[in-house]
Amino acid sequence: MLLSLRKEVCKLPKAELVKLVIRLDQKEPSLRQEIREFLQQFRSAQTVFHRFSSWVRRRCKRPGQKPGHPGQTRPKPDHIDRVVEQRLTHCTRCHSALGESVEITEHIQEDLIPARVEVTCFRHHRYWCPGCRRLVSAPTAPDEIPDSYLGPAVLTHTLLFKYVHALPFNKIRMAFQQMGGLTVTEGGLSQALQRMARWLKIETGELLQAIRTTPAVHIDETGWKITGQGHWLWAFVTEKLAYYRIDPSRGSTVPKGVLGPTYEGTVISDFYSAYNLLKVRQQKCWAHLIRELREEAKQDISEEYRLAHRGLRRIFLDARRLARSRIDLPVVTVFRRSRLLSERLLQWGAAPYHSRTLRRLSERILKHHHQLLTFLEQPHVPMDNNHAERMIRPHVIIRNRSYQCRSPTGALTHTDLMSWVQTLALQGRAIGPVLGAAYVRHRQGDPTPILLPAPAVA
Repeated sequence: MLLSLRKEVCKLPKAELVKLVIRLDQKEPSLRQEIREFLQQFRSAQTVFHRFSSWVRRRCKRPGQKPGHPGQTRPKPDHIDRVVEQRLTHCTRCHSALGESVEITEHIQEDLIPARVEVTCFRHHRYWCPGCRRLVSAPTAPDEIPDSYLGPAVLTHTLLFKYVHALPFNKIRMAFQQMGGLTVTEGGLSQALQRMARWLKIETGELLQAIRTTPAVHIDETGWKITGQGHWLWAFVTEKLAYYRIDPSRGSTVPKGVLGPTYEGTVISDFYSAYNLLKVRQQKCWAHLIRELREEAKQDISEEYRLAHRGLRRIFLDARRLARSRIDLPVVTVFRRSRLLSERLLQWGAAPYHSRTLRRLSERILKHHHQLLTFLEQPHVPMDNNHAERMIRPHVIIRNRSYQCRSPTGALTHTDLMSWVQTLALQGRAIGPVLGAAYVRHRQGDPTPILLPAPAVA
């Protein structure tokens, strides 16, 4: 093809050749610019491919133990409920008569017993007291819920299905019908959970007071709907406690109202502007900052952004290394290195940048530089807000599988029960039995809070 093109060019007269050379000279800058843009796109795609291939090499591990290592299997149960003896009297091949067995092989199998509905009639005998001259009635049974047609097991399983396994009420109704033959309506289940949340309100008040006395609290928020109207679900969590609230506002009035005017702890949050109005010590999330830098690096491949990204990442790694090794270092050394890190942050934020993204991030760091290194001064404060994001994830799953809340009462039920479900999960306690026992106790007339240990562990 090139040879034939060359022959055609040679046949052109001199005047046409001169015009062709002039046109090519005029097109040269634009062609060079197109080549540069193509090379930049190629390098960007090549970088993404290398990152993906390294991720594949890092993640794609063959399942199971390494060759030569002992295999892993299900551990044997610590007890056996039933023994089935399988014997033979004649050979299955030649039908000859057999004597006593010479060897026994065992096969252990675990199974679930099919559930069934148990209907209990609590008969309360009433007596005539000659002293009081009035009728007295026998007290409620230990597992009896006054004025309730559904027992504690049904309520606790509904609670687990709804707030742990994120099933909607129609699926819960089907599960009860198919697994145990229990017929119940979706509205009956919803109203039962609303009554449970109402009777556990005294426990939720104790949980809120415990949150207000913690030395550090993570805060995050996500969108939520009540009858189709936009609201916000707020999460206030610690290592052992979780408290949620649904509010139409996303402003600072919500965290101020939950924490109270006398809160003296540290708030760990992202860079949302509502948290700037809180008059408490704060730790801003490094994970949000580094994640945003990493995402922007996929779009901006300039040398300026690469150097700035690497510089801020070095500050992050040095701060994390200092936090992990501060136990073995003198206090003076930790203080001096923390001050140097603060100066490096200020220098990074004060540097002149041409990139719009870098200018925006530098303004954020200059505004919050004193809130990015709080974790170096307080060992109990983490450097990120990942805990709050993990604790808000169950709500996101429920939001994607349901219509969220259909009434303000349903929203209050959701936040109160989810607060206790997540709190008990953080404390490693059995959710169903603990909440069921507290609910039965309060329904029987005992108002004493029993769910939080005294003092509450935060």
